[in-house]
Amino acid sequence: MSVGSIGGSSGGTGQGNGTSVGGLNQNDFLQLLVAQMQNQDPTNPVSSDQFLQEMASFTEVVDLSQLQTLTQSLLNNEVATQGLGLLGKQVTAQTGSGGQVTGTVTELTMVQGQPMLTVNGTQVPVSQVVSVQS
Repeated sequence: MSVGSIGGSSGGTGQGNGTSVGGLNQNDFLQLLVAQMQNQDPTNPVSSDQFLQEMASFTEVVDLSQLQTLTQSLLNNEVATQGLGLLGKQVTAQTGSGGQVTGTVTELTMVQGQPMLTVNGTQVPVSQVVSVQS
């Protein structure tokens, strides 16, 4: 019995620890906000509504970044669960060098948050399995 590709492509990588967005964290944002307040034109001050809007926007971006990190973690856990079902099975998978490896899955490990199978001594991502034989 042959099964088509399992797993899937990852949606990207999480960023930092969830409080950092594009290299800026909450402390950097607050420092920029204070600098903006200190250097604003006293004859034309920025409204408090605009400051609140900027804070809300930054908080929303941080929350979305945390959601992306959590979603990626859940996806990796799902793929790892699929990999557990492959232990002891005969599989064919694509290798990083473009070739294929066929053999029995002997181990499932997490490498930098990505589930990897060991097939004939070669580590391959679960998402690179192209067939499973019973």
